[in-house]
Amino acid sequence: MNKNLKNALKTAFEPPKPAGKRAFLRALPAPSMGTPAFLLAQAGYVRKWVWVLSGALFAGALAGTQWLERDVLWWLSACMPLLALSVLTESGRSQRWGMAEFELSTRFSLKSVVLARLLILGAANGALFCLLVPFAAKSSGVGLAQTAACMACPYLLTAFGGLWAVRRVRGREGDFLCAGIAAAVCAGSTFLHQSFPAAYEAPALAWWLAALALLGLGTTKQCWQMVKQTEELAWS
Repeated sequence: MNKNLKNALKTAFEPPKPAGKRAFLRALPAPSMGTPAFLLAQAGYVRKWVWVLSGALFAGALAGTQWLERDVLWWLSACMPLLALSVLTESGRSQRWGMAEFELSTRFSLKSVVLARLLILGAANGALFCLLVPFAAKSSGVGLAQTAACMACPYLLTAFGGLWAVRRVRGREGDFLCAGIAAAVCAGSTFLHQSFPAAYEAPALAWWLAALALLGLGTTKQCWQMVKQTEELAWS
């Protein structure tokens, strides 16, 4: 078709610019949703098996504090990676199932969704952790600080490695890699107990606190980079 004819048809059939568009959009009722309501709504999207797994681990760990006595500390340390695994599988679910682009077009940004899921599951696991620490400390015979550090380090190590994997490996392969990391940390805790049992005694507290600080900083950095990655996805 002739170029001049194309331009003429475009000019003839081009719709006029809407008048008062901004005023019309401002007049539309916009339903409001505060942060608590948003977090509650996002909690409903967390898969039920995640809550069931967390509850089962808590019940098993609580029972272990009554039966295992001094061995309970390393046993709980070996279970903590499974708790972290539930957070990892939910944090990368949007990209895993190809829903990231869809969630980028919704009212709440993908960044907000990822942060909400991390916050909800992190808070739930933190509550379970705080409930378990006093029982574990009483059964193991070591202080609260030592107990908390020994339980938190495997959790943070799994979270650190899993978040790193989720950002780089997408799809089901990312889930398998996270599960492998969690299994490796569980095996490492068992090996540490069998080969170096003194690591769970009071004199090793300084080493655990140093590891806790490093892993806490590393996990925080991985969380920040994951949120930043969602922002880059929005601009791609």
